[in-house]
Amino acid sequence: MPAPAPKPAPAPAPTPPPIPAPVPAPVRAALPDVSYPDPNRPIAPEQANFARFVRYGYASARAAAAGEELPSAVLADPVALDGKRRRCAKGEQLVAMIDLDPAGGQFVPPAAPAADPGLAIGLAVLRDAGVEIAWLSDLSTDQSGALRTALEQSGLDPRGQDIISLRREGGDGKQARRDNLSGIACIIAIAGDERPDFDERFKYLLNPEAGSGIEPLIGDGWFLIPSLFRNQEK
Repeated sequence: MPAPAPKPAPAPAPTPPPIPAPVPAPVRAALPDVSYPDPNRPIAPEQANFARFVRYGYASARAAAAGEELPSAVLADPVALDGKRRRCAKGEQLVAMIDLDPAGGQFVPPAAPAADPGLAIGLAVLRDAGVEIAWLSDLSTDQSGALRTALEQSGLDPRGQDIISLRREGGDGKQARRDNLSGIACIIAIAGDERPDFDERFKYLLNPEAGSGIEPLIGDGWFLIPSLFRNQEK
């Protein structure tokens, strides 16, 4: 009987596609040194801590652009009073937060807010450095339009681009909203006119000595400032 036909040669294996070269992580451009406040647009003497808030935020943005890891202005432990902070991951969006509510009360958006170019420049310095501004209040969310209008007319947020965090139906507290934002962004600095604006555990301290572990954050991530609205009643 005839010999079986030889088996056909196997088809050559397909050439694997070339492995793409790894994409390098984006590199932030180095930020120049900036002096604030602007001598041509001075701020009121009582806003000296606001100037420190701006300079601190800008210095943090420069450090992030250089590849440094930053400490958050939010404490790492939800209960402890040791002052240990969360650490921000490289590449996280930087946020500077301002609590609008006056001590013991709630912010009332003024109908005709006075403009303060010196303060507006400070916030513009932060935005230009890639820092988002977040405004925090216990106003209900149905007041968001009035707040937006006040921020725009005052020049503090002329383009309506900032984050506003207001109380939703159900009464979510400011601490929960601070913590939620810090879970998706790096809150590098917080400004407010009383200590609970930074962390609500200040409300529950039985004596000032109990807060000695977190007090050093005042001026180093936490900044006590008066209202940025000059005609806002306290």
